[in-house]
Amino acid sequence: MTLLALILTLAALTSGATFLNALIVGHMVQKEQLTHTEYEANRAYAVKLAASIDEYLLSIQRQLQVSAKLAPALLHSPEALENEVKRLVSQSDGITAALIVDADNGLMAFASAAPELTDRLDTLNRLDATSTRQSGNVLAYRLANGQLVVAFSEPIAQADGKFSGLVGAVILLQRKSAFDRLLSDHFHSDGSSIYVVDDTGLVLAHQDTSRIGTRNLAGEAVQALARGETGAMDITNYRGERFFAGYAPMTVGKWGVVVQTPIEVLEAPQRLLLKRTLLYSIPTALLGLALVVASAMWISRPLAQLAARMRGNTTDPGDLDRIDCRYAEAQLLKEAVKIAQAQHEQKIEALSTETMTDAMTQLMNRRGLAQELQRLPKTRQPFSVLALDLDHFKRVNDKFGHATGDKVLIALASIIRQSIRGGDLPFRAGGEEFLVLMPGADRAIAAVVAERIRATVESTEMPDGVGHITLSIGVAFWPEDAAEVDTVLDCADQALYAAKRNGRNRIEVYAAAARQ
Repeated sequence: MTLLALILTLAALTSGATFLNALIVGHMVQKEQLTHTEYEANRAYAVKLAASIDEYLLSIQRQLQVSAKLAPALLHSPEALENEVKRLVSQSDGITAALIVDADNGLMAFASAAPELTDRLDTLNRLDATSTRQSGNVLAYRLANGQLVVAFSEPIAQADGKFSGLVGAVILLQRKSAFDRLLSDHFHSDGSSIYVVDDTGLVLAHQDTSRIGTRNLAGEAVQALARGETGAMDITNYRGERFFAGYAPMTVGKWGVVVQTPIEVLEAPQRLLLKRTLLYSIPTALLGLALVVASAMWISRPLAQLAARMRGNTTDPGDLDRIDCRYAEAQLLKEAVKIAQAQHEQKIEALSTETMTDAMTQLMNRRGLAQELQRLPKTRQPFSVLALDLDHFKRVNDKFGHATGDKVLIALASIIRQSIRGGDLPFRAGGEEFLVLMPGADRAIAAVVAERIRATVESTEMPDGVGHITLSIGVAFWPEDAAEVDTVLDCADQALYAAKRNGRNRIEVYAAAARQ
């Protein structure tokens, strides 16, 4: 059996993915349908409520129109005018105050059902008879005491059409009136809210009375209402809560009605439906999972055994042969593992060399030096140490730049490799400092090699116009100069410092340097 056949077998289990896809798609379609239904319900309710409020406000205007027709015959009777405004206040559910003014904006009669509505001057200033003469005028504003009111006015005209004044009515908002009941008496119990706004976004009526007088509850919806549009949209309130909103304009006062429902109203039943669907699907899902696990174990067993052998770094080919490869691809993989094992050994060795090599000079680095310093004493073979350091190398970096300085270091590394013996070990200790370990070399041999390096460096033209440079070398010998390997390196450094003190471009041997 091939791996392809096994994959085709497992493809039958994709029915689970198909089921999940169907579940998601069904959830999305249901959400779209419910959302559309909610949008349409709120839009339709907003249209109906806008029509009801329109009818209520138009009834007030019609009452004012009747009073405006009666007023010319009453203008010469203050008592009759007072009776007329009292009649308007008493017979209409919602009119809080009524007044009649003459053409010069002089108050002729005033009646109020609200003790707090006593600022007649403020009302007269808003209903200015000298400038407000059109029929059906509606204005929302705040009184001096901060109370929000809506004022209506109708012009009074004589038989000859001469303008004689205004009949006005005021609705005091945030009171239990017919206007407020139109919004508070509805059948939504899902957190929905209904409010009336004018074309500036000022809330004129709201179930939550604390919202009356605020602005921008639904900016986009208010803008649509100002354009006279009817529709529905997703809105976010000032608290960051999202709603399905339906809106409809009114014919009176450029107002509009917004009906909004929290989005959570739909999300909660959808989540419940999804949970129930998943709950009913658990038995089938568990059965499918069991089949997948059993199949996966059967397929993966030889691969897992191969991985375990690789993790254990076994070198026994027979150990790999004992693995039961049940399909052709696994057998091919086992053969590939055998080949990879041999290549792995080679790569590890190469990687070990790379980690101990300085990337720029290709000499061994301090890690390689530490390894050799551990190995050499175990051979009990004496060795010499050369500590090399370029003279005034900082000037090269300062004058020509670090890139040129790197080229000089690479050239020096090349000179060191060419000048030392075949078994000697060169290292870059860091910066412009280099070391050479010379197994079996005494002081004399070390000095000869050191001189060869020094002379070659001195006579070599360095790249990028640097020209000739020099270096100083210190020589030490193990175990005569020190029994400890690290101490021998210090001895070589001391000899190097002596060479620097004595004029640079020279070699100092530790035994001689120590006597100075």
